[in-house]
Amino acid sequence: MLFTYVIGGFGAWAAALMLLIAVQGDSLNRGGLARSALGFALLGAGMVTSGVAERAARWPLLVLALTAVVGTAVIYRALRPLVGARPVAITRLALEIGVPSLALLLAWFAGPRSFALTFHALCLAVSLGITWTMRRALVAPRNAAEAAVAVTLLVYACSWIVALDAAIRHDGPEHRHLLYVEAPLLAAYAVLYALLPLLVGALVLNLANAQLHYRLRRYADIDELTGLLTRRALLERAAAWQADVLARGRLPAVLLLDVDHFKPINDTHGHERGDEVLRAVSGRLRGTLRTGTALARWGGEEFLVLLDASDMEEAGAAAERMRSAVGGTPFRFGESRLSVTASIGVAAWAAGDDFTNAVAEADTALYSAKRAGRDQAHVAEPA
Repeated sequence: MLFTYVIGGFGAWAAALMLLIAVQGDSLNRGGLARSALGFALLGAGMVTSGVAERAARWPLLVLALTAVVGTAVIYRALRPLVGARPVAITRLALEIGVPSLALLLAWFAGPRSFALTFHALCLAVSLGITWTMRRALVAPRNAAEAAVAVTLLVYACSWIVALDAAIRHDGPEHRHLLYVEAPLLAAYAVLYALLPLLVGALVLNLANAQLHYRLRRYADIDELTGLLTRRALLERAAAWQADVLARGRLPAVLLLDVDHFKPINDTHGHERGDEVLRAVSGRLRGTLRTGTALARWGGEEFLVLLDASDMEEAGAAAERMRSAVGGTPFRFGESRLSVTASIGVAAWAAGDDFTNAVAEADTALYSAKRAGRDQAHVAEPA
């Protein structure tokens, strides 16, 4: 069992090394990965120390217990943001580490049995806390890595229930490895604690990579300034959207909106105010559309809408509501007020027609509205 602790310690250090390497390429999860690496490093130090120290010495038991509780608590708190849980303040983390450490030290001086029971009770409490934090990942995981981490830590919590029961029932001398389960089960624990650090480290790394992929995908799909779809994201879903609308006997329509005289706004009031205008326009446009309607920042000060309409008259009425929402009331930025208008072009996206042709027709109608004096919505003439 003590040799298994040595192997498990090196496994924990290997897990810490993997996470430190991952830190170099993952700025989004850098804090959580670095803290997880620290927790595994502490855990490995305690396991190796307990495995290689002089057999007659008792102090390695205290080192093993302290590093197991502290390291597991650090890993637990580092995992929280990776599974969508709210991170905790550093003061709370210090309290969660300080109180169990003090309890272990007091139990150490109280005698072997008090120490063993305190250690097992603390490990069970920490592992149950981890399981509770991971409850969403157990019920509805976002990916396989998250599910694997949650199940692994649930198994870890269950192992401490059995271990605590064995410690309570034990009536004999203190065990050097701090586990009091019977010999057949002890072998299973040896394998579990040897493999668990490396397994959890690999799963945390996979989970961080999955979360990084999700965030990068989201950055590619969502415009950072306005929170709307990007041009690329809208293009990816346009064909499927048209097929669905046509299958329901409705009319797919493309609405292209351009903020009037936007360059003078930037030149006169500055680009920061220009960004505020685009964000405010985005908010008003969203307020006029049904939930789920595809609205994208098409480029610069242009916005594009994929509208599910009954006919072109309904599409034109929607465009008019959008135009009125943008230009009907001046925007307020602190104490200043700024009047902004928009021109809109509307075109049908006929079955069998290419999306670029529909956008081109909407663009032609948009420039027709601009030539007519701006702050207007024009519907493209049917071909």
